[in-house]
Amino acid sequence: MKVLIVLGNGGHTTELVKLVALVGPRYEYNYMMADNDYISEGKLPFEGPVYRVPVPMGKHASERSLWRAIGPVLKQLVVLIKVRPRAILSSGAGIAVPIAVFGRLAGAKIIHVETGSRIFTMSSTGKAMYRIAHLFFTQWEPLQKEYPKAIYAGRLL
Repeated sequence: MKVLIVLGNGGHTTELVKLVALVGPRYEYNYMMADNDYISEGKLPFEGPVYRVPVPMGKHASERSLWRAIGPVLKQLVVLIKVRPRAILSSGAGIAVPIAVFGRLAGAKIIHVETGSRIFTMSSTGKAMYRIAHLFFTQWEPLQKEYPKAIYAGRLL
């Protein structure tokens, strides 16, 4: 089964790398990461194609516009068509939202693990992924209590 792992920078990658290592080599892994992420590729636990995509929108209002998002989102759509994953797994990277929307429309199962740095409130990506994901996991009990669809699964790190 093909699984697309959406990696973010820093802790997001660390958490997903740990999770993928726990799941083991039984899946066909494909990886998607931001084109400005120079570290994540070196941490991958299992081989698989790596797709680099631009970040659709920045965190600052001046970096957000529909026109700045169209190109990166189209590149994610190309990755989805090429990989055709049965599942998409993410942990907080902003690039996860567009691919999750397209993936869900294409029939892929969307699994999101809210970053472990969020104890009481969700991240911006988590708020969007909570509505999109088939399975949404938290790493802290207080966060799960606020979001009834979430599954408290304990800490990855």
